[in-house]
Parts: sequence; structure tokens; C-alpha cells
Amino acid sequence: MSNAPRRREVLKYAGTTGVAAAGLGLLTSQPAAAAPLTGPDESEAFKKAVCEPLDIVVFGDAESEAAHDLAATLSDTVTGGLGQSARILNPTAPASYWGGTLTFDVAVSPTDTTYVTVRLWGDEHDDTSEQAGSGTNMWRLQLFVDGLQVGYQDEGAVDSLDILDTAPRTPGRFFFHTLPLPESMTSGKKKVTLEIRAMGRIWSYGQNPEQLYRTMTTPSRGIYRVYTHTEPYFIPPKGERQGPAPVFRPRAVEGAEVLEAVRQRVAKDQKFYLTTANPAGMDAFAFQSLAEGYLWSGSPAHQKPAALDRVLRAIDGRYMAWKSDASVLTGSDQQWQGFGRVGLTLALLWEHLGDRLDQRVTGSPYEITNPGFEEGDETPMGWLAPGWGQTSGATWSRDTTVSRTGSASLKLQVPASGGNMYTYSSPKTRIGKGTYTYGAWIRTESVNGTGAHIDPLFYDAGGKLVGSDHKKFATTGTHGWEYVSIDLETPSGATQVEIHLRLSGPGTAWFDSVELIGPAELRNPGFEQGTATVPLGWTVPSWGRTADATWSRVTDVSRSGSASLRLAATASNGFVTAFNTAKFQVGDGTYTYSAWIRTDAVTGTGAHIDPLFFDKDGKLVGSDHRKFAATGTHGWEQVSIDLETPSSATQVEFHLRLSGPGTAWFDDLTVTPPKSAGTAEQPVRRAAYTDMLKSSRDYWRQHFPHYTNQSQICAIGLYQANRGLRLLDPDLALPEDRARDYMYQSLGMKPYLGREDKDGNPTKPLGETYHQVTKAGLTRELGYVGSYGEVIDWLVMMYESVTRGHDAQEAPELREQMVKIIKARGRFRVIDVDETGARVSRIETVIGWRNEVYPGEIAYASRTAWDSNPVMSAAVFKDPDIVGWTQEMVDDGQFFRQLGLLVNHTWTRVGLSALRLVSRDWDAFQALANRPARIPTAWEQPDFVFTDEENGCLAVKNGEELLFASLYWRSRQGVNNYARIHHLTPVDQRSATIRQRSGGTTDETFTARDWVLWDYAINDPGAGHVPPGGFPPPGVTLHQSQEGDVYHLARVPDDIPDPALGVHFDGVETMLVGRAPFYLCEYGDYLIAMNTTTDQTFTLPARQDFGPARDLATGRTIGAGQRPKLGPLSTLVLHRGR
Repeated sequence: MSNAPRRREVLKYAGTTGVAAAGLGLLTSQPAAAAPLTGPDESEAFKKAVCEPLDIVVFGDAESEAAHDLAATLSDTVTGGLGQSARILNPTAPASYWGGTLTFDVAVSPTDTTYVTVRLWGDEHDDTSEQAGSGTNMWRLQLFVDGLQVGYQDEGAVDSLDILDTAPRTPGRFFFHTLPLPESMTSGKKKVTLEIRAMGRIWSYGQNPEQLYRTMTTPSRGIYRVYTHTEPYFIPPKGERQGPAPVFRPRAVEGAEVLEAVRQRVAKDQKFYLTTANPAGMDAFAFQSLAEGYLWSGSPAHQKPAALDRVLRAIDGRYMAWKSDASVLTGSDQQWQGFGRVGLTLALLWEHLGDRLDQRVTGSPYEITNPGFEEGDETPMGWLAPGWGQTSGATWSRDTTVSRTGSASLKLQVPASGGNMYTYSSPKTRIGKGTYTYGAWIRTESVNGTGAHIDPLFYDAGGKLVGSDHKKFATTGTHGWEYVSIDLETPSGATQVEIHLRLSGPGTAWFDSVELIGPAELRNPGFEQGTATVPLGWTVPSWGRTADATWSRVTDVSRSGSASLRLAATASNGFVTAFNTAKFQVGDGTYTYSAWIRTDAVTGTGAHIDPLFFDKDGKLVGSDHRKFAATGTHGWEQVSIDLETPSSATQVEFHLRLSGPGTAWFDDLTVTPPKSAGTAEQPVRRAAYTDMLKSSRDYWRQHFPHYTNQSQICAIGLYQANRGLRLLDPDLALPEDRARDYMYQSLGMKPYLGREDKDGNPTKPLGETYHQVTKAGLTRELGYVGSYGEVIDWLVMMYESVTRGHDAQEAPELREQMVKIIKARGRFRVIDVDETGARVSRIETVIGWRNEVYPGEIAYASRTAWDSNPVMSAAVFKDPDIVGWTQEMVDDGQFFRQLGLLVNHTWTRVGLSALRLVSRDWDAFQALANRPARIPTAWEQPDFVFTDEENGCLAVKNGEELLFASLYWRSRQGVNNYARIHHLTPVDQRSATIRQRSGGTTDETFTARDWVLWDYAINDPGAGHVPPGGFPPPGVTLHQSQEGDVYHLARVPDDIPDPALGVHFDGVETMLVGRAPFYLCEYGDYLIAMNTTTDQTFTLPARQDFGPARDLATGRTIGAGQRPKLGPLSTLVLHRGR
């Protein structure tokens, strides 16, 4: 790969951007910072940006539409913002992904890049959700030119014309979005045909087209005007009304009642975890919540031994699940954190556990939890009632006044005809292949309708329903306990089952003694289930008895329980044979078959057992294996026989026989497998947890990911697991400095060295100089990211993984770096107003590589998210600036409105965040002193220039202007020479993808493909099922106007062996090859020169067209002819204004 600069690449876009390029890209050997200027040149007056539109289309204006040959489908003209006309695009009938269209002709430049700017009203938004990116009506608008799609529908450098989100972008004002048309589509032309198509929502994480592309069901937002022009910076024509600058005021909608609702949610969660939740089914968020509750005086679990027991039973459940499914470690809801929360929970509770770690692991994922409803409170532990399965007035409860065995049962009541009450077991029970028996005892009172029943439902490993209902009903009316069961063969693909207990129709039903009998278990071995005379699961064949013989289930004789099987004959040659109707499975080895037999006046050969073997197809293998009881009259005698399973045999029928006159009773049959086939004794918890934590730590050391947020989550899990090992078995724990090293790597305090081999040696996939956090304090994925860069929740979790619990330690070096990262994010905030006109701070997302959420989520210091609350970082770090920003949020009235997620989202993960807010953070925050610091991007705050050359981005506050820019912009396979801009004033906002110039690239190239969803392939070896460029959208085949564009690759450091990190799908997202060594970007009155290298110096070309400008960092004026040098990792931001 040649690294020599080439003049033809320097000049590549000189003719399309209007900026002279002479001299750009000439490298020198100076490694120093920017060289001094040759001398001030302030003789020239500052020029001002101009923009003369080539064309303007006014939608809803008949004359303008006619002049541009507008053809509209599924479109209406409306009067919208400020009384101005617009067009909306309607959904199809029936609804589909695509909606209406607008097709029209516009003037373009035959020589320069032509930009298309759309004018949209800033109040419009999707009101189906209050959470950013979570609405159901987030429709998109896509631009086409001469029949070809312009850019990409999702996360492309040239993106959609608009993406509606759940908050208004600029309330009370218009905003503008600008995109470039491919030069190949306009070269030599003066007119092209544009088309705007409405389309539905895209869920970027969809694993198939149905998940990705969502149907459009309501009209699009209003489309007001479209402009074409050649200057990147759009200036609306004079006289256009844009809307007034907002007047800031505090929000006065929500109040303390929302915080009280959070408290109520937490109290409900804590009671549920303590009394009703099935510990074996608790995820790590739930058992950590219960552990935190044990330590918090405001929880019903505070200092309760039962809480400790349940926490450890939950960890037991996770251990058992992992032993049966390795993905519990590698692909669970904990993602890259593995079993880290197990280690953290042990550290939190260590001083309270007593001898509990020396007890054995409990539970099994192959058993129904709480089948007799003995555990629970108002409702039984391990059972749930779906909202869709409960009609008005219907109830379910744990009844301690009625039971068949034990002390409780499940009671379902339905008051009216047509009503129902459904419950089901949770979590699902794991099953294997073969035929299982699902059963329960049911008692009813005044039941009508279809009645009480059981309904086992099968699911695959991913939780998807396999097949449908399997209902088995009890008798209606009023009756005592009745056993109801059904034999079902596990369907193909099913690995788990939910047992549904239901009452359909009015009346009351009680359920007890729910059971699941596996294929290797003998059914009804004590004859407890059955009718008055026939035991369930047993039969006598037509050849199996003489005319004088009888058989029946009797309840007046039994060895244990309440019943036995009675066989009798009167003739001297009489006989009777009974056997189990469902054969049970056996494996290799010697099994013991046994029954207890009692006789009365038996003569002849007598009563005996006779196990018969069969192959998998049901064909008899071998012959009889009889074992006789004593004849005559005697009490209960155990009769058993040891039999080695014959070759090819896989199942057994257990025959019970009487040959000759007399009476025999049989009870308490058993089948004992060989020790090699038995269930191993569970390990003690200390050993099991050690196994979990060591396996988690060692696995994730070898799978340490390269995206910053993922590496931070992984580093947390590694440290937490190691901390647990330090408590359980110190000899297995890494030294503290080694355990913290993963944190240092993920925080950019040390170079990222990547995955380790099995011997613990780092593989260094990105060399020895790549940092996960830039020197400026931003995360890297590959460039700047919006919400994905808000890693403050992970920072707090990382910090407290060291500083909380038994043997906690100080971590000042972590705190210092974390505060730096939080403050860097503070430069990327947009202060505007919300839908009520109240002042609000939001995350800058327009220039972010991922998560197209416009506007961004509300955030001052911390935001509300699955793992965080708005005051968290202030409460934990207590930094004066962070505290001041958080107090500003409260003053703006934006604290309470952010708590809706914590109230309404039922996930245990969110519940844990709600718990920390009310148990720790809110009180700690309220105790902090007032601080004067405020968000740096507010209009009244001092100007600044914040640059991050490693991420190729910047944030500038210049009077009453904010400029955010990503020069390294979604360049995933090569340098695409696009920049992303977000420009704000108090009156308007502009977002734009524009052309820029670059220097220092190589001769190696990538050619853009004919893809329309994404412009890349996912860099994940597990994403092979997703085609490069993503699944095509539904409907007719579309084609890409950028196909064939050639992007030159940037040089990557020599110590990076493979910037694609071993993933080589076509067009795969590749590290660093798209970040140009040097950028020159002009936007309006701004000119930005950025050197992203660590070892080169670039000379700025002369800029006669741009003219003299002020260096915003120093205040000095730089003349148009001056050519300052930019040293490594430096940026010059010039502005034509004083």
C-alpha cells in the first residue's frame, strides 16, 4: 500500500466544492504543532457566506408545482406551520412499508455539486412514545434522483431526507436538511427529476426483512419546500418566515408525584422479589436488586434472611441454566458482562452470607418451580397471569385454606359467563425429546362453560411458540380433587414448556400438585391417579387375562399414599397382566426394577413383576424377566430384579402379573438407573460460583470487544468476576492491577490490546497505540456517536465495582478519567425548548455515526436510560461542573419528566435503575451544595472550540452559533469526502451532509456497491445471515445512485495486522481506513482544517475565494494568502466574522 500523497487526489473535488485546492496535501516531515504564521494579513474585509438557490419548489402552491411538473400520489395539500402550505404523503391501502410520492423537476448545476435542501416544520413529531427512538410512527422520507435512490435508508453517509422521531426538533420554527446529489447524476445537466417517497419505520437491529421494515399506517410529516443550490451552507431567501427564537422558561408539567410513582414501582418490585418471584428464574438485574434491597432500610427485604436465601437461589438458578446451556454466559441479557453481577452481588453481601456458600446448589431448569404452590404471598411464586388472559372481575390467588397436599393451592375465580382467568409457570421448564406426561390435580365449585383445564405450550430455545394449545379439561360442576393429565411428544424444535392452568367460564377452580413426568420416568407408580377403578396410565390387554380374572385401582389397601393396584383370579389356570401404557426410556447399564407386593391366598406360580425391553421402533427385544413374590398370604414384600439393558433396547414396559388363583396388590414401583446414569450430586455453592466466575472471566478475556461501549461493559464484567474470585478463592484471582488494566484499556487510559489468547497474552488486533477513548475524552465507534457515546452509566458501574462492597478500594485515577469523559460529552449538548416550550438540553446526535434519533435524548450530565438516572453521575462523582449541570436540569423542570421510563418500563434492568435512584442517588444529590456551572453550549456561556482529531469531529460555540461537525463521517471502507454538519442559531437549525476535501490517502480504493439500506456490511462474524448492505426493502428492486463512487483508503498504522479484525464480508465496516489524514471543510463562514495523523504536518492551501478569517481558538485573523502549517492531531477553525 503506497502512502505517498498524490496531487490528483488533492484536487479530486476542487471543481465541486468551490474551494481552491492548490497545494493541499503537501506533506512535510515536521512532527511539531502548527508552525507560526508568516505574518498577519488583516487588510482584506471579511466576506460573508452567500447562497443563491438554483431552484425552489413550494409544495401546496399550484403555480410552483405546475412549473416543476409535480406528480403526486397518495398526497394531500395542507396548511401547516406559520400558516404555510405543505404536502403530506399518505399510507397505501392496505398499508405497506411505502407510502405516497412526490415527483418533480428541478434545476441543477452541470459542473458543481448540487445540494438539495428540504424545509420542514419543527413541531411535528411522533407522539406514540415519550422515549427517543421508540415510537411506532417514526416515518421516513427518502430522496431519489432520475429513478435512483440518493444515499441510504439507514445510517448512510448520505442519509434519508428526514426521519421523524418522538420529540419536536425545533418547536415553533422551521429547520433545514441538506443532501448532495451525486456528481455523476448532474454532470453536464441543467435539470433532473427528483422524487420524495414516504416510507415506514426501520428497526436497525432487525434480523430479517419483517423485523427491519415496519408498515406505514398514518400520513407523513408536512413537506414545505425543496431548494437546489451549489453552496454547502443553505441560506433561505429573504422574506421567508422561519419562526421566532424561543423564549426559555422552566417546564411545569410533572412534579414530585412522578418520583413517588418510581418509589411505588420499586416497593412493588422489592416485595415481588422477596415473596413471589421464582428465584431460579430471576435474571442478574433482579437478584442484584434484591441484594441492594437487603442493604437498604427502605426495602421490605432489608436485613431479611429470606432475601439472602433468595439471592443465592437465584444465582443457583443461573448456574444450573449455564450448565445446561453455555449461551447463558456468552449470549445472555448480560451481554459482554458475563457473570460479573454474580461477583458484584457476592461483594455487596459478603459479610452477611454466613455458611450459605457451603450449602449445595438448589433447583433445576428441568423441574416445574413451586408445583404445589407452597411458596409465595398473595400469589404463588413462579407463576404469572398474563394481562390478555384475565377478564374483568376474574382473580387468581394462592389459597392456604384449600390444598390437596401441603398447605396451599392455586385458586382461580371467574365471576361471569364468557370470562376467563389464565396463569402459567415462569420461567419455562426445559424438556428433551420423547413423550412427557403433564398433569395437575383440579377441584371445582360451580364451574360452567368449558371449565378448568391444563394447557402445556411448547417453545423453542429463543422463546418462540412451537405449535399451539394442548388443552385437557377437568369435569365441570362441583367436585373434589380430580387428576387431569395429557401425554405429549415434544415437537421438533421445542426445548422448553410453559404449563398453563386456566379457568374458562364462571366458577371457582383450585389447582395443586402440578407435575411433569419425563420419558425416563415411570408414570403413576403408586396408582394415586385414576378413576375409582382404573389407574391412570395402566392397562390390561385383551390377551392379558382369563375370564375369571379382574383388575382395579383400590383405595382401601395401600402401602403408601391412598391407592394400590389389585389383581385377582379364581380359576386354577387364571391369570391377569397389567402394564404401563407409556413405555419409559432407559439407557445403557444395569437398572433395578422393583415393586411392593401383598398377597391373599395366592397359589400357583403367583404374583410377579416382568420388565420387557423394546427398541426405538417399539419392537420387543428379548423375552420375559420374571421375578416372583412369595405365594400364600403375606403383607407387603419388596420384589426387585437387576437387569442390564440389552443391546438396541431403548425403552421398557413394566408388567405386573398374577398367575393362578388368589389376590395380589401392587404399590410403590421404582426404577433405579445405574450410578453412571444418575443425577450427580450438586456442588456446594462456593465451588459452583467459583466455576462460574472463573469461566466468565477467562472467556471474556479471550473475547474482549473493540467497540468502546462493549469493551467497557466487558471490562466491568471482568473486574466484577475477578473480585468475586478474590473472595471465594484468592489463588485464582488476578492481581488487582491486572484486573483494573481492562478498565484502563476501555477508558483510553492505556492502549487497547484486544482479546487475549488462552495463555493470557494480548493479541493486539489494533496495534499498540489505539485508544478506546480519545485524548479529548470521547468514545470511538468508529467516529463520534450520539447516545452510544453516553457511556456515563457504565462509568458509574465501573467505578462502583471497585469502590462498593466488602474490601472496597479507592480509585482516584478512574474517577479523574471518568469525569473528563463526562465533561467532554457536555460540549455536545443542544439547548432548545421541548414540546411545551420549556428549556431543555439534548444530546447532539445529528453528527453521530449510529442511532438516527433527531433530536437527541434529554441529557444534561447523566440521562435516563436502562442503567442510569439523571442525577447519577452528580451523586457519585460530586464534581462541581457535573453537579451544576444537573442542578440546571432541575431548575429547567426537566428532572421529573425523565422518570417515565423508570415508572413504566417493566424490565428488571430498568427496575434496578429505579431502585438506585430512590435508595441512593436522589438523597445524595439533594445533599450537594449549589454549584454555578451550566451546560457549556448555552447561548450565554463563553465561546469555545472543542476538537477531537482521533474521532474527526468538533464542537464550536461562536456567539449565538453552534457548529457541530464530523469530518470523519460514516467512512467505513475508505475516505468518502463527506462531512456531516449541524449548525444552530437561536432561530433555526441546519443539518447537512456536504462535500469536503481530503489529503494524504493511498492508492488503494473501495468502490461503492449497489446497496440501498446500509452502505456497509456488519463487522460481526455472527452476522453472516445478514447480507452485505442489509436486506433489500420490500417492493420493487431499488438501485443506488452512488454505485461506482471510488473511495481511497487512508493509511493504517503498520502494527495493525488487519483493520477488518478478521471479518471479511464484502464491504465490511473497517477500522481507520476511512479517516483521512487531512481534511479541509468549508461550510458557510466556517473553514475547518484538521490533521488526524500523529506524525505528519500539512500546509493549508491559499484561500482567495474564502478570504481572510478569524482563528476562533486564538482570535487572530489569518489572511487568504497565508498558509499556516498544521501539526499532528491539530485543527484550525476559521470564521469570517469578528
